[in-house]
Amino acid sequence: MYQAITIAGVAGLTAAVLAVYKNKSDEKFALFLKILTVVYCAAGFFRYMLSDSFMWVINDGVYGGVRYIRTDYLSTVMRWGYYLNYAILPMAVFFGNRLFKNVALYFCLPFTLLSVAFFNVYMGYFLDPAGKGFHLAVWFRYSYFIFELVLAGAIPLLLCIRSKHRFDFRNKKEIRNFFVCLPLFIANSMPGYVPQSIIGYTFINAKALSPFNVAWILSIALEIFAIYRVFRFKDYETRRAVCQYLAICLFFHYNSLFLMGFTINRLPIQLCNLGAYFCIIAVTFRTRKFFDFIFLANIVGGCIAVFSPDLVTGAFGFWTMHYMYEHSLVIVVPAVCMALRLFPRLKADALVHLLVGFACYFLFCVVSGTILNGYSDVTGTTVNFFYIFDLKKAFDYFPFLAFTSKYRIAFGRFELYPVLHLVIFCGYYGICTLFYFITQKIYAAADDHRVLRASLIDLYEKKTGKTCNLPLEYKD
Repeated sequence: MYQAITIAGVAGLTAAVLAVYKNKSDEKFALFLKILTVVYCAAGFFRYMLSDSFMWVINDGVYGGVRYIRTDYLSTVMRWGYYLNYAILPMAVFFGNRLFKNVALYFCLPFTLLSVAFFNVYMGYFLDPAGKGFHLAVWFRYSYFIFELVLAGAIPLLLCIRSKHRFDFRNKKEIRNFFVCLPLFIANSMPGYVPQSIIGYTFINAKALSPFNVAWILSIALEIFAIYRVFRFKDYETRRAVCQYLAICLFFHYNSLFLMGFTINRLPIQLCNLGAYFCIIAVTFRTRKFFDFIFLANIVGGCIAVFSPDLVTGAFGFWTMHYMYEHSLVIVVPAVCMALRLFPRLKADALVHLLVGFACYFLFCVVSGTILNGYSDVTGTTVNFFYIFDLKKAFDYFPFLAFTSKYRIAFGRFELYPVLHLVIFCGYYGICTLFYFITQKIYAAADDHRVLRASLIDLYEKKTGKTCNLPLEYKD
């Protein structure tokens, strides 16, 4: 019954919108479709806060003292394929790129219909008491998922019917782009619970500088280099689309954290958590000052997290995968944005933007963390925003800071360690400043490489008398 309601909803919404906008301009139709897509993405965002027990489908692993041997490969594949909707549909609607339209129509839509067909399987996990999110009324969960699937089915249909979009099988470039990029989209959009549901937990050491950690570091560097090499000479809109897609993936990867429960400690207050929100804002609205802060603060923070990972579960568990995805993309997104020239190069005023942004953020962490920890005896929750409230851990990592514990200010149920906080603030800002100067050296090396490349092209043309087909200038 619910499948029939959903299909009828897709057909009805598609037909109604096409009828209403039949004699209206493409601009008005495009605006409505963009609004519809934003509503769909918002529905996906809030669904992560609702109960879903699927993360307990662990292939032969122990979590919290409980052994899980359940497998559900069908649901794993369905969810993995459906997950692409959140990044692909906004890209297809807002950019109108043929590649994204093809993926939306010929990959995302079939997986949406597959999800409709197995509607009851999804609902079994959504209504399971083991889910960590908000447990709302049964009728609401059914209505919510139907609403989401109706939008997921109607948006690609509306987009392609109105524009009369079809896959051009005679165009070898279009075929190549589809089959080369689709696996990359699939890999980049993999939900954090997929490895644990297919592989399960392992006893692989994922600590700092372990082979697993080194492979992770190398994969980040390789991804940045590969994206740069492929897209460096593309037009601005293509480069912007790449950055926007990665920012959307980061945003949804972070928010999938709420599947494990919505708590104060999981609010996006840590710097890398905020990066998921900051990156999508900066890329979408192209705000240079905002990006300057993100580039310096988030790449440094992400690198610290990658080189000293705080991992306690198996190498392919949900928390490990979430940690890896989030911190990888927190580095990749701003790095790729800069490499592909989506934003101007950093200038000296970037240090001012960093100082203002970081001071506001740090002050918020100190104030909110002090208040929340002061009432921890009431709430039962302690926080460690920006890692400035767990003195034991701070002194374990940096024993030379132990002297700062002598400088303590206590008032009522609240306490502050102003010297420790000042040292951490100055130290982090100093590291970010050092990274700024390293970036300037990278700029100089890039300019030298460009001059050398131009010289080699010129030498080739003089010696051979032929015109070199390699692009010399960037398409800006």
